[in-house]
Amino acid sequence: MYAQKTVIHAPMGKIMELREMIAQKYLPVVRSRPGFMAAYLLEQVDDSDKCELILFWDNQAALENFQKTGMLKASLQSLALDMPGVRLERQGYMIRVATGRLPTQQENTVNA
Repeated sequence: MYAQKTVIHAPMGKIMELREMIAQKYLPVVRSRPGFMAAYLLEQVDDSDKCELILFWDNQAALENFQKTGMLKASLQSLALDMPGVRLERQGYMIRVATGRLPTQQENTVNA
């Protein structure tokens, strides 16, 4: 399993708008891709303009294939076009130890 974490710094006071953009524009595209498992948007409690988007994939190749589509709407960079001033910091992780389970695609819900 592979995880990609993106730290997102929203412009001041724009976190609700960012949440809606991620839920309505970005995640529906990601959710339809082969190898996608789950996504979580974590909003930081002590910094209301910062959040982390964590995507889980079957493997790193599934994420790389998704990124190779070349579709701008499939890219987090598209957020920068819709919301000037947003900053993104992305990291990838190979998951070597885990417990519990991730929801299946049928269980995935988007709550904006």
